[in-house]
Amino acid sequence: MGKTPNIMVIDDTATNLAVVEDILAKQGYEVRPFPKAAMALRAVFNDPPDLILLDIMMPEMDGYEVCTRLKADKTVRDIPVIFMSALTETIDKVKAFSLGGVDYITKPFHVDEVLARVNTHLKLMQYRTDMEIKNRELERTLSELKDAQSKLVQSEKMASLGVLTAGIAHEINNPINFINASARALKKKLGKIIPLLERIDKETAEEKISPIIRQFKEDTEPGALISAINELTSNINSGAERSIQIVKGLRTFSRLDEAEKKKADIHQNMDSTLILLHSQYQNIISVRKEYGEIPDIICYPGKLNQLFLNILRNAVDAVKSKKEPGNDESIRIRTDLIHQEGKEYVRVEISDTGPGIPEEIRDRIFDPFFTSKDVGSGTGLGLSISLAIIESHGGWIDVKSEVGKGACFTIYIPSETS
Repeated sequence: MGKTPNIMVIDDTATNLAVVEDILAKQGYEVRPFPKAAMALRAVFNDPPDLILLDIMMPEMDGYEVCTRLKADKTVRDIPVIFMSALTETIDKVKAFSLGGVDYITKPFHVDEVLARVNTHLKLMQYRTDMEIKNRELERTLSELKDAQSKLVQSEKMASLGVLTAGIAHEINNPINFINASARALKKKLGKIIPLLERIDKETAEEKISPIIRQFKEDTEPGALISAINELTSNINSGAERSIQIVKGLRTFSRLDEAEKKKADIHQNMDSTLILLHSQYQNIISVRKEYGEIPDIICYPGKLNQLFLNILRNAVDAVKSKKEPGNDESIRIRTDLIHQEGKEYVRVEISDTGPGIPEEIRDRIFDPFFTSKDVGSGTGLGLSISLAIIESHGGWIDVKSEVGKGACFTIYIPSETS
């Protein structure tokens, strides 16, 4: 041990105390003799020793009761207790061990036996202490390793996703713009033909219609053709506009500005994330956006995109995992501005109608690599990374959930505007 071992000896016989104290003191141990159990107990709690030698047969309080009280208190229960007694019956020894004793020395004392047993248990105690220190160091190192690994994995994942989405946005931007411009031009050109079709459709005087026009009218039904042209050109325009919005969303989401903070619109970030997830929740889950009046804030936009993607994807997965989905499966996104302790925060609340989070795992959902999803369905990194992102912005997150009624994640981010 790093310091001189401190050994407490409890025995109501003065001669025994003197003998044991002499044996141990000659070996350089610090010895604390006590003739009464009650006095020794008070001393144990005030200044715990490294080892206790405890007599069994004592008045007022025997050694069994002393040991029982020691083992009942978590602050001193790990101190090794070696019983000393002239009792040699097996039943006495069994009782001593059952109450938590680690060894048994019989009287009269034999110097070599006393020293051997004391030295053995002091070494065992030291080994256990060293092992506990090493375990704590290993646990801390493992935790740091998991945290670093989770950040690395997610960082690489998001970097790849960012490059991919930026590339896709660039590649499809020109064709989409071409389609959109062509659709507008086509609609404009067809607009010159539609009045003619309308006139043909309304013409009833057979003698005024040439045979070719009469045949055209019979074959095509100009009224139906006009409706089809309007519907098709409108659909092309709508599809092109939708594609343009998706490209804008991809461009917003793919910003990899991790190195510096920038001013960003939280609502724009949220909308771009919903665009990416649209195919996963369309026709299944309704998304209700209740955006409040909030300012653009100084933040890491790319990280916030990552944060919103993780939490929204979990919400979508949660709702879709319900065994008996209802008719009103939804995700609600609400934003507003709050003041707390003299500071202003943007509050983003994302709630779902999923099955909720069981209470027994609620405290673990932000642990790296913890997941409640099926094997292969999740890495357990999303919420851990999300928490790190929130904390990097100086914010925090609250989670409320009721089993069977969904979950609500509320994010608070300081509203730095300059």
